[in-house]
Amino acid sequence: MADMQSLPSEIIFQIARFLEPIDIVTLQHVSKRFLDLGRDDTLWREQCFNSSSFLTNLRHRQQLITSESTQEPRFRDLARALANGNGLGDSRLIQPRAEARDLKARSNEKIRIMANWDPSYPEEKVQWYDEYIARNAPISISWLQQPRNRESPEHEYLEVRGMGIYTPPGEEDATLVVGPLDDGSVCLWDISGTKGRKGSIIARSKSGLISADPASQIGTGKHSKLISTGVTECVSVDNSRKRAFFAVQHGLVEVDLETLSTINQEKFPFTITALSEAKYPVPLTVGTNMSLYLHDSRARRNVGQTGNSGADRIDSYDSTFGSLRSTGLSDFRRLLNPDPSPLFAHLHHPGPLSILHLPSSREHWDGNGEIYVAGRFPSILNYDRRNFPRLRGTIHSGARLCSMASLPYPFASMEKDLARRGELSIEQIWEAKTRPGKTLIACGEYNSKGSLEMYGLSPEPHLTTISSDSFAGSLQNSVMKNRQTSSSSKLLSVANHGTRIVVSDGGGNLKWLERDGFTEARRWNIAHGSIEAPRGIFGTLGDSYMDSGSGDIVIKMANTHDGRDGTLVNGGLVLWTGEKIGLLSFSSKPGFTADSFEETGTKTPEQVRTEREERTYAETMGRALEANANEVRWMRGLGLGMS
Repeated sequence: MADMQSLPSEIIFQIARFLEPIDIVTLQHVSKRFLDLGRDDTLWREQCFNSSSFLTNLRHRQQLITSESTQEPRFRDLARALANGNGLGDSRLIQPRAEARDLKARSNEKIRIMANWDPSYPEEKVQWYDEYIARNAPISISWLQQPRNRESPEHEYLEVRGMGIYTPPGEEDATLVVGPLDDGSVCLWDISGTKGRKGSIIARSKSGLISADPASQIGTGKHSKLISTGVTECVSVDNSRKRAFFAVQHGLVEVDLETLSTINQEKFPFTITALSEAKYPVPLTVGTNMSLYLHDSRARRNVGQTGNSGADRIDSYDSTFGSLRSTGLSDFRRLLNPDPSPLFAHLHHPGPLSILHLPSSREHWDGNGEIYVAGRFPSILNYDRRNFPRLRGTIHSGARLCSMASLPYPFASMEKDLARRGELSIEQIWEAKTRPGKTLIACGEYNSKGSLEMYGLSPEPHLTTISSDSFAGSLQNSVMKNRQTSSSSKLLSVANHGTRIVVSDGGGNLKWLERDGFTEARRWNIAHGSIEAPRGIFGTLGDSYMDSGSGDIVIKMANTHDGRDGTLVNGGLVLWTGEKIGLLSFSSKPGFTADSFEETGTKTPEQVRTEREERTYAETMGRALEANANEVRWMRGLGLGMS
């Protein structure tokens, strides 16, 4: 071992390249020096490439090439580079005088193929060791502590009505989840374990704090008017100011996350259907059924106490203070007036479901960015905050979109298609990845199937006056719409996860795709756990069970850390099912379970075990009955021409 320690790092690194991933992990335990070498990004980037579906697909295409075509120069190097797992060709006999030349050609071809696969960008920071784990390790989900109804004698479980990620300023290691509950209270969970038990509730407000009619429901044990069903983007957290915004029917409630008390409450003429992210000092964009508003919390009057005399009156925006003021029925009629308004943006089609803010530059937010709105209408709407509420342009989709994400890097569909087939040169890849631009990612439903869409956004032209019609064409320079393989059911949520894109669908499935939007990296089902047989250092890849056997679906996903600065964290995902919140992690077993937070009290171990067995039996029988019902529905009318 002393001899190994004296070897140069370059030699140790070359030896490690011939080891299996599990042996490289074992090597990291030898010493601190070997730990650093065993976490080398270049080493694990190659391991990710060797185990990727991109390489598998490329080998399949290479096998389809006839023996005549492989003699052509453009296919010969590719065939040799893909001949074995490390891309260096077979150990066939080569003429000595041509050995060095062929070895160089195969090495160059391997570099070119790997560059075609590489999903990262030149300025992006990627931890490839974590990336390998996220691509290959087993998946488990840990459910956060489910809150109970404090007002009811039965203390039944309460549903979680939304989700937001909260990282207090100066506490980057502390990650909290904020969620409104069915009784109108606000709950905080710790998923990092820095403020309490991991996955447990660390704070909860009084009941009725954010309900639309708080004064009439507190202490009655009844459910107050809360967040509308179907509103996914109903929670927005401002980390810098330690505040959260909740969309409750027509109202927008601002809550202090340190004291869990209401700061402001504003009412809008229509039901709020979407909120943008809150990032001080950029105004929050509020989407209602028929209009869009810019909400600047700094101009808000402190209502503090709810239930005042003007709470039931129709409110509208005041052009001077930028806030809602109670005026009367005339302003309600003005909202229905199709003429443009300087106070808010009219929507010709109702139902915005997702609002995305993009900064004007990659480096920082200056408040002059763009606003993208998607929902139950065929186009993505684009606004410039400096010229709001004038519509800047539209991007036609044709699908009903419900979730959006972005990347601060360019997207070109033609180059992505060629790279997926391994046909680009090193120079072409570099040019495609270094050109200016951003990527808009959207998902939803098209003709009852999932639709994953990616739009390459051009840099903003330095123009001060331009009509929305002429500017609409320059919003995008490339389009990709995957409506064939993304999902057989509606896509519900999309997020960036490391160097991959992750989507969830109506069947309870999660699918990780490469950034071309087509190549699948892995998949998993929330109802049955990770059925796939893991691969690499974790085992051998098997088929995933993609049929959901329970009602759980992932409505919203969020990274445990913000990756806007380009450092895309490969940690877990926070999942919201519409009723409860879970933490997805890459491990063989959950970090905690629902039983972890239950107080057994005076129950004996035998009683606890019996209750656990009863729950398991009930879940098993429920799945069996549902499977039988699915079989009956499938067999109904088979061969009789009946539906």
